[in-house]
Amino acid sequence: MSVDLNILRKKQRLTMVGLMTGTSMDGLDICVAEVEFGKKSAKINVLETGSAPYSEKMRTDVEICLELDEKMIVETDDLLGRFMANETTRFLNRHGLNDIDAVAMHGQTVHHVSGESTLQIGEPSFLAQALDVPVISDFRTADITAGGTGAPLIPIVDKWLFQRPEEAVVCLNLGGVANVTYLPSKTSDELILGFDTGPGMALLDEASKALTGNNFDEDGAMAQIGTAREESVEGWLSHSFITAPPPKSTGRDEFGANWISEQLPDMNSWRVNDVLATLSLFTARSVAVNCREFLPFETVKQIIISGGGVYNKSVMRQLETEFSSVSILTSHELGFDPFMKEALGFAMLGAAHLKGIPGNLPSVTGASEAVVLGKLTV
Repeated sequence: MSVDLNILRKKQRLTMVGLMTGTSMDGLDICVAEVEFGKKSAKINVLETGSAPYSEKMRTDVEICLELDEKMIVETDDLLGRFMANETTRFLNRHGLNDIDAVAMHGQTVHHVSGESTLQIGEPSFLAQALDVPVISDFRTADITAGGTGAPLIPIVDKWLFQRPEEAVVCLNLGGVANVTYLPSKTSDELILGFDTGPGMALLDEASKALTGNNFDEDGAMAQIGTAREESVEGWLSHSFITAPPPKSTGRDEFGANWISEQLPDMNSWRVNDVLATLSLFTARSVAVNCREFLPFETVKQIIISGGGVYNKSVMRQLETEFSSVSILTSHELGFDPFMKEALGFAMLGAAHLKGIPGNLPSVTGASEAVVLGKLTV
């Protein structure tokens, strides 16, 4: 590698590539940003963003990995690594971005047991070789080693991007899994809190694929004309993860195809629209129940939502009903693409790794200490 890591660590502003492959399992999000850390803040300049969708075969292979098929995990680890290297190289060349300092990649989560073990696949050495820059990956393990849940990791990014001087806000990310961050005002002595609340888009996507053959219900259109079954939702809200106090984190292995099979064995006898409407309500209400139960929500005036779920009008409508007492806006209204916030977040966490800045929040994950996240591949 031609880059001197000591010189890189001393740079005031780092040009980072952030790569995110989330629990929606639909492709690779790419964000290139300049990141500069101050004593208590971070300056961000997003240069370019884009996405590269998975092929149907790649998506199917990842789904098989969720079943912990060892042979498929090994094969897909390499395939994803090559895919990320090829797509990132094409993206950078297409936009003339030739002066990159490092890449931060989250990898595709195929296994996560809160506080115990985690596995993200996508071999980073392919990126390091293709781009001749350091690659930071495996962000969750250091937090688990320190006694934490290993996720969510975006709350510190929410702090860097969205914390207000005088008022508390909640940031909600609607990916495959939903997670929240409570940001007290900068003048408060309250702790930042955050945790996964349960399903985001994962259950809706699984149901859509099973019932219609489409990977998702575009814009939540089918769900919007369905009727939600309240009694089903109330039963599902007793799920042990939903009711468990934080710190907690989850994944598609808990709220995915297996959940659908167990909780909706008679799904084919329902109207498709009603299934999707009911899952939309469950997603929104599980967020609301967690916020009211485990956050000082009475102080919150605003919720900032990001992630692909912001474009599902059914879920957003349900959230507006559940949170009628506060204002709701998307990160887009604050200048950050909802689809790209997590990719940007890992660009920032990668820069923090190079600068020796801790990337976890013990008040969120339950870790015994704040630690630098990620492993370096050169």
